Amino acid sequence: MGATVKTLLENQDELFWGSYHDDPNYHFGISLDFRDQMLIVLAVYVMSDCDEDDEMLVTPELLAECYTIEDLENHGIVLSTRMGEDDDDAIGWYCGELSVFKQSELEAIRESSESLDGYLDIVIRILKTDPNEIEGHLDDFEDDTFFEMQSELESIPTNIDEGKLVKPLPFEFRLVGDALLGWQFASEEDYR
Repeated sequence: MGATVKTLLENQDELFWGSYHDDPNYHFGISLDFRDQMLIVLAVYVMSDCDEDDEMLVTPELLAECYTIEDLENHGIVLSTRMGEDDDDAIGWYCGELSVFKQSELEAIRESSESLDGYLDIVIRILKTDPNEIEGHLDDFEDDTFFEMQSELESIPTNIDEGKLVKPLPFEFRLVGDALLGWQFASEEDYR
């Protein structure tokens, strides 16, 4: 069985990986940190370079050894702003989307979510729990899959890009590196 939101909460601050819509060139990672009345979420996209035989250099097995951004860098996966530079050691590139959801903004987050068909339902359920008591509520997130959480996190930049979400957002959102996917319409610079 794959990772669930329960898994992400049990292993806070560690990146868990999945494919990006079954595209072998891209991988998607999520880490959650729920503390101090806030949920800090890091969504990481990784794009692989290829060898001379067009084989992907970044494999799921390699990513299974990467629990942090530092691990990515140590394995030759560099920030996407370095893409195109002469870097013979780079085997891939990553970018991140960092979101910070505060419990004090729960009502505004809920209103935003409801206005767009519940795009943050899992996030809201986590925020409704006391961070100090999350261990007693982990089973509540056992049926929420990694891919459902991935879908929620992907909806944030998609809704921004389509003009459905505009600043000021009811949560903090910023890009880490140059976006590897999306952003056809909105300026990602506005969200750094």
